[in-house]
This record gives sequence, structure tokens and C-alpha cells, in this order.
Amino acid sequence: MKKLGIILFALVVLSCQDIEDCRTDDNLDVMIVRFYDIETKQSKKVGFTIGSGNYIYGEGFFSEDSTAVALPLSPSDDATSFFFLTDTSSHELEMSHEVEFSIFDPKCDPSITFINLDTIRYTFDSLSIPGTVTNIQLDTNVKIYF
Repeated sequence: MKKLGIILFALVVLSCQDIEDCRTDDNLDVMIVRFYDIETKQSKKVGFTIGSGNYIYGEGFFSEDSTAVALPLSPSDDATSFFFLTDTSSHELEMSHEVEFSIFDPKCDPSITFINLDTIRYTFDSLSIPGTVTNIQLDTNVKIYF
């Protein structure tokens, strides 16, 4: 019985070892948006200028040949608004979300993930949310059709 107690204690100590690699965190602080053609439901290459509030995301943030974009969500608010501009059209997307902070190891930066993603409003033709949590294991949080 004493040996069993020692083995259990050793297992607990070994399982509580520090995380040596901070890159093992699966959380993302961005949502992945993919664009689709409303008629064919196929991926659609788009070229938007994208912004949030008074901020326009810089060149290289979104290319004209993209079918997807990673958009940063606000950890200090429970909603984030985006605008999408082209020469001929403009669209808006406002998402609600909750924030979860995690600290896996004191040596690592805090980890942020967003949960319960949902739309407040949008001006695209159609939209779906296949992934309500931002996580590297999900390749899409929002599908936009237009």
C-alpha cells in the first residue's frame, strides 16, 4: 500500500511539470473569415480594404487574391465591428464574443481565446458561423457569402 502511495505521488509530481514550449497553446486571438460566392458556394477571391473603428488594417494584411482573412477581435470589449470596402461596394460585420484568458506557465504570455462568437449585424448577403471558438484546430470561424 505504501508503494502505491509513492507511485501515485510520483505520477502527480511528474504530471505537474512546467510547460517548456509556449507554442503548445491552441488558442487564437483572431477569427478566421472565409469568403464564398453566393450562387456557386465556391471559395471566392476578394480584395477588400478592411478596418475596425477608425483603424484601417495595413497593406499586406489582406491581399487581393485572398479567400480568407484573420481578423483581430477586441479583448477589452464584448463586440468588434469591421468594415470591408472596395471601389464599388461596402459591407459591415459586427461580432459579439466573450473572452477567456489562460496562463499555462508563468514564462509564457497570457493566452486569449474568444468564445461564443455570434453576429450582431452584417450587410453581406448571407453568413454562417461554423466555429464559435477561436482555436488553431478550426480553419474557419465565419463563412461570408456574397
